Amino acid sequence: MSAELVPIRLGVTAGDLYTLWAPGWRDAGDEWQAFLGKGDDIFAFESVADLAAFVRTDTDNDLSDHPAWERLTKTNAHRLQPAENRQADLIGVEELLAGKPSKESVDALASTLAVVSSIGSVCELPTVTRFFNGNPNLGLLMGGIEQFSGRAGRKRWNAIGETVARGWDGVISAIDEILTTPPVDEGAASAAAAELDEPYDEAEDEGAIAVPTDEDGEDTDQDTDEGMSGRGQTPPVMLGGDSRFWEHVGIDPVRLMTSAGTLYTLRCYFDDKPI
Repeated sequence: MSAELVPIRLGVTAGDLYTLWAPGWRDAGDEWQAFLGKGDDIFAFESVADLAAFVRTDTDNDLSDHPAWERLTKTNAHRLQPAENRQADLIGVEELLAGKPSKESVDALASTLAVVSSIGSVCELPTVTRFFNGNPNLGLLMGGIEQFSGRAGRKRWNAIGETVARGWDGVISAIDEILTTPPVDEGAASAAAAELDEPYDEAEDEGAIAVPTDEDGEDTDQDTDEGMSGRGQTPPVMLGGDSRFWEHVGIDPVRLMTSAGTLYTLRCYFDDKPI
């Protein structure tokens, strides 16, 4: 597997801010995920240039022990431009749900909610974790546009809209409170901005962020036995709650594809036999 540091853009009350997300990696048998930050804060910046400058000049943060950190400090600033599917517009969620479902809107919502759910889990934000754990229907977004076709699909879409209308303001407020922008070296920021103005050859910079790990999950590039800070000691989450919930309770969720649409049911067990 690869241990990645992913640039993301967060659309929050203060505007568009840029930070880094480590979606999940294994180290010494443990699974981790984290965001760029320290203590109770996530560091977020007003521009990609400021993010690049901070990465190149700071080592006192929760990602500095990540297997890909050292390479990231040397990569071209263009690699810190978030991809389209890594732009989480929290402010635009309700507007998307007010319209008809489309592949673009469902994909955008799924990406945004995945990032927000991870922030809630990593930063231990009760308002955010309660929102996701208490609304498993949000997980339907991960199934794509097919989940929202036909009359039944439109009902699912409307139900998600009602869920968001009830609790999304609290989610945004909780995340707003933990975002902070630390000082940035002005010279490093100017250099990164100039770099971003220049043409970029991605082939020359390929692989600068991802670091391959062996089958046991140990980094093949550097020693990480010292582990990560407390903020990173959280397994990746899935929309709708604990990703191993069904395994824990011994019930299999089943999806049925029929001519009438997609349906869901549960398969239970008695004396290890399905019923």
